[in-house]
Amino acid sequence: MKNKNLYELKEVISRVNNKGNNKFKLALLLNEKMIEERIATIDKLREQSDEFKVFEQKRNELITAHAELDENGQIIVYTQAEGRGEKSSNGYGYPNIVKEKKKYEKQLIAMQEEYKEVIEAEIKKEADFVETLNQSVDPEIEFSSIPFDSVPEIEYEEMKVLMPFIEK
Repeated sequence: MKNKNLYELKEVISRVNNKGNNKFKLALLLNEKMIEERIATIDKLREQSDEFKVFEQKRNELITAHAELDENGQIIVYTQAEGRGEKSSNGYGYPNIVKEKKKYEKQLIAMQEEYKEVIEAEIKKEADFVETLNQSVDPEIEFSSIPFDSVPEIEYEEMKVLMPFIEK
């Protein structure tokens, strides 16, 4: 089992934890606790440094000063760069820089240069996190098993994910 499978297990447990008998629920509860502890350790690998948070805040302030804003002063983001495409409905996308674009670009480049080592450290941290997700769970987790006759009616995909728990 790989570390990334722990996230999938946690998600499926949250979907099925209200089904079945107490034997089923107890095993889920015990397994969920072990999974959450391991996930917490893995998630620490991707926590942003304080320096990177400062960079992100300054970058967002720079974008806000130069980007197209809505009536509430929030940055409008689009599905494509430079204000092309539709306005993004999920908050992810590209800001449309409309004020002093050359000044914005110059300041952004200077800021990226100033925080170059911090940015590179965050990129490395993210790469290490992804690498960790693809590694085998170590040490192996001794999951609480669930007798097959205690497994309630669940979707095929959910059962497929929960197979490490189910006694065959």
